[in-house]
Amino acid sequence: MKKLLVLSAVALLCVACKDSAQQSDSFVITGQVCLPDGYTAGLVVDTDTAMSVSLCEDVVIKDGKFVMTGKADRPYPGTLMTNNLALIEQNHWPVDSVRWTYSEVFVSNGELQFVLDDLSGDEPKGRLTGTQVQADFNDLLDKGGKHDADPWAFIESHPQSAVSVWLACQLTDRAYNLTAAQVAHLQQTITQCPDDTARFNRLQQKLEAAKVTVKDAPLVSLELVDTEGNTSQLTDVIPHDGRYVLIDFWASWCGICLYSMPEVAQIAADFKDRFCVVGVSIDTDADAWRKAMEKHPEPWPQYCTTEQGYQDLFTKYQVGRGVPYYLLVSPEGKVLFSPERPDEVRNYLSSLNNKQ
Repeated sequence: MKKLLVLSAVALLCVACKDSAQQSDSFVITGQVCLPDGYTAGLVVDTDTAMSVSLCEDVVIKDGKFVMTGKADRPYPGTLMTNNLALIEQNHWPVDSVRWTYSEVFVSNGELQFVLDDLSGDEPKGRLTGTQVQADFNDLLDKGGKHDADPWAFIESHPQSAVSVWLACQLTDRAYNLTAAQVAHLQQTITQCPDDTARFNRLQQKLEAAKVTVKDAPLVSLELVDTEGNTSQLTDVIPHDGRYVLIDFWASWCGICLYSMPEVAQIAADFKDRFCVVGVSIDTDADAWRKAMEKHPEPWPQYCTTEQGYQDLFTKYQVGRGVPYYLLVSPEGKVLFSPERPDEVRNYLSSLNNKQ
């Protein structure tokens, strides 16, 4: 009987430990690195609203080891960095002595291990392990990382992963770049995500919004004001004269937007018989908008989003990364796609000429 009681107690203890680990509300990263004493390690993550949010910084490395602790309210993609800035300051070394390493991670609460055992190459990277979320992310890295891996293939093979939900949220950003079939496929494939219910719920909202902002769908309208202060709707200011229309969303503080305008103007001149441009600023400061137009005058009508139009741009269009943002609209008033750069517009218009 005593033996049975002892075994039962051990079993209950194991279950309790397992539950405790699953419900951990913090993370511990134990690092083993081939770096000298005095280097430091830090961790930053990207949230839905900000980039490079610090979860832990300036952990000193000694004997090739460090311990980093913190809390993540949900799994976050980020970067674990090491540097020798403290040593440079202490020893008054020249600036060109600065050394950094950047390792991509996907942090969630739990026990994690970080290993950096090779400094060869131009960009030495370490590897984080220890949680299922991180294991999934390592699989993504092995397939090429967030820039080169096929997100659709990854989502298909990891339908319940927090990494897949994150990828799907990125795919639904910049409205009008997905087809209706792709939006439906995401909704049918990702049906749950136990490791990140908050982002999963957010994805469901984004997919619902994406259903009306897919390729070949009618343009969803936004409230605007013209240069005279008159209120109008985006769908009403788009020309309906048989030409393709590029909607150029920009802002006075966006250097890339202003830099690209001469290229857009050249495209408009080269294809003037079948193409035109409508500019829409997202400036919230009317004076800044007007000064930018004076400094960068372009030969197309200009509008600015109202407060409601500005909000709708980020909710209906899901323009998470802001401007520059372009939409190419067909003569029939349907959105063909959202080009990333003006040269994509030129290529599209040139392809039309080749088909004739």
